[in-house]
Amino acid sequence: MNNTNSGDNRKALDRRSFIAGGVLAAVALPGAAELGLGRSAPEAGAEIPSIAEKSTCHQILCGPMIPLVTNYNRDLSLDLGAYRENLQYLMGHGIRTGQGCFLVAGAGGDFPMLTVAERIQLAHTAAEVVSGRTPIVFSAQGTDLRTSQELARVADEIGAYASQMGPPFYFHPSDEDVIRWYGQVNSGLKKSGLMVYNTYWEGYHMPYSVLDQLVNMDRVVALKWSTPNGSFDYLKGVARYAGRIAIVDNENTWPSTAMAGGTGFITHLASVMPQHAVDLFKLTQGGKYKEALDSMRAVDWLWEEVRDVIESRTAGEAPTVKAALELCGRPGGPSRPPSREATAEERASLRKVLVKIGAPVV
Repeated sequence: MNNTNSGDNRKALDRRSFIAGGVLAAVALPGAAELGLGRSAPEAGAEIPSIAEKSTCHQILCGPMIPLVTNYNRDLSLDLGAYRENLQYLMGHGIRTGQGCFLVAGAGGDFPMLTVAERIQLAHTAAEVVSGRTPIVFSAQGTDLRTSQELARVADEIGAYASQMGPPFYFHPSDEDVIRWYGQVNSGLKKSGLMVYNTYWEGYHMPYSVLDQLVNMDRVVALKWSTPNGSFDYLKGVARYAGRIAIVDNENTWPSTAMAGGTGFITHLASVMPQHAVDLFKLTQGGKYKEALDSMRAVDWLWEEVRDVIESRTAGEAPTVKAALELCGRPGGPSRPPSREATAEERASLRKVLVKIGAPVV
């Protein structure tokens, strides 16, 4: 989930190169196919443990991880009614423990354009609606350690399974800075876990020497993973840590990630078509990787192409998703600057794609 146009374009190119060779690279990894097999998810709707642990993370942070869009009124204040409605729709269409989770106030939810108070308000609202039926990951991204610590404490308080946190950004951190940053947040958590987030497009790419130390921290239960170094390096990272923590695919290459031992995948399309994402996850759970790849080729790749076009023209990740929601008769709403709403031309192109991939367009 990158939040700059240069990052968006770079990630789009990485996705395409990975898609071209990712499945073959996954098969080439020694023992890779076995890593993704035999790990059963809990029954949908199963109880979420009160304390996040490495022993439970694979069964909880699995399936589609949906970056929830943040809905606004026309005056750009939070529209919590629309936010609740979208959450309820997603839960009613299969996003439950064991086959999905929610990412609250991440880049897809406009965290750079939100106040800390608004981010906390969204977390409380999500926790109220979900009521323990679907895991929540709450974004604790920030440039001030005190902000990240405060948000991680909120995750603890509301029962979120984990906080998402990337390394500090704006100033280029050293490896020592990053390890210390995570260590200080880790030490303040009692129940919630940490999902490490490799935001290399912000200027710092986590080397394995740093990740090895982060994964050893007691509250680290997941890695949201992508890399600028190509498909083989990406899959090596998945396989390196998959036995210890949950690996969440941030490359849009889920079948390969599943084969290498990953548990979940970031998907913006699931906000629009949640059942498709659940079905995709179930295919890989059953070892049907080729069928999952065919499904992505027919649906997700077309979505990504139109999304890449719109995101090359305006900042942020939410405008395409919000336009798609509105085309399907659900709440989308305006965007906060610097993002803008999709134009009529962009919506027309998006509508054609949504119809083609079977979205419930009205």
